[in-house]
Amino acid sequence: MRICVAYNGKFGERVIGNLINYKNFCISCDKLCIFCRDDKALNYTDNIIGIYTQPSNLPVYIEEPAKYMPPTLPENDVLLAINLHPDIISELPNLAKDSGTRLIIAPVEEPNWLSAGLKNQIKEKSEKLGIVFTAPKPFCSLKKGDNPLIDHFIEHFKIGFPRLKIGVKNNNIVTVQVLCSQPCGCAYYVAQKLKNTHSDDKLDEIISNAHHAYPCTASMERDAELKDTILHKAGYIIRKAVHDALFIENNDK
Repeated sequence: MRICVAYNGKFGERVIGNLINYKNFCISCDKLCIFCRDDKALNYTDNIIGIYTQPSNLPVYIEEPAKYMPPTLPENDVLLAINLHPDIISELPNLAKDSGTRLIIAPVEEPNWLSAGLKNQIKEKSEKLGIVFTAPKPFCSLKKGDNPLIDHFIEHFKIGFPRLKIGVKNNNIVTVQVLCSQPCGCAYYVAQKLKNTHSDDKLDEIISNAHHAYPCTASMERDAELKDTILHKAGYIIRKAVHDALFIENNDK
């Protein structure tokens, strides 16, 4: 799959960094690093065929969004639209259609990134143009099952709702393999922190501490739709991923 990324801010840079897996992308383990990401299969540089960085200091309202957008996008299958100005992201479906885009993913890591009303408008506009649109809140909540294109995206790039394979011996976690990571790459760090720990009631604390230490960049502002913070939602997601892996491990014995 060919990806085009249109982004603004640090989270977009982190997603791109996770996809290209450049050296020292993850430095969370510092001197204890065991180079768990030293895997050529995690480098999707060849799949990224275009990157558009939104200009800074844009006005609150943009009457002519085209002035701040590229005239065309390279031919792509998936367009990642990360933290873009409302007037720019609302124009993306028309630009995407001309580039052959089949799927637009607009993750929401902060409540003000994409309002419910604007999300529905873009979704409706995209569907009329034959483009699948999804706005996972947060990005790591993206799961298989809603659409074959989304499934293919998750399978190909191994990002979305995290999935782990955990090995347990004498109630101790001895191995952790990342099958699918959050788009920011957090699962690889959590995996290292889980090794050689006891699979007991303190496990959630270990997961939470690792998730915060990575650190997760989702907002701590309360989200009206979630009735919670997006950061907390991301924390629940990685916790569920670990417990799901342990459940599979325990039932496979």
